[in-house]
Amino acid sequence: MENIASFLKTTISILITLAIISAGLFLWGKTQPVVQLANSQAAAQARELSEQQYSAFDNQLVSGSQILTAYRRYESQQNFCLYVERPYVSGQSEEQKHISMNPSDDGNCRVFDYSNEKLKKETAGGSKDDEDISNASGSYYISPQSRYRAKLIKDDNERIAAIYFEAE
Repeated sequence: MENIASFLKTTISILITLAIISAGLFLWGKTQPVVQLANSQAAAQARELSEQQYSAFDNQLVSGSQILTAYRRYESQQNFCLYVERPYVSGQSEEQKHISMNPSDDGNCRVFDYSNEKLKKETAGGSKDDEDISNASGSYYISPQSRYRAKLIKDDNERIAAIYFEAE
């Protein structure tokens, strides 16, 4: 009789344990879509916060002095470049019309296709510093009064990798 009572206690304990585990797995399965939605929303908000620092240049009309400000502002950004397409002046070379700058000076900028406004895979040299673009007698001078349309350029990972300034 004692064996039957102990067998029943053990069996009931196992059944209750299995019921608790089943209920837990059921609830866990029901919460997974909610967790995934929360994770995706958190990632979207994090991306928005990180991209908010570039909002002043998102399809905005800016002056030449704001380009110099952007150069100084993004000095701490690694692998971030500024591309400037200045108005054509007679006697000006293609290199002087199209300027690529890496404010952090941690490497070269990627080649930029100015006609399609897209980054290419290969990199190119020719990074300018703020003295090159702020020196009025220099060949890469950007006039503070000139007007440019600023556009954000994203890489293949949808990360903002550059700002393109096109002369108006």
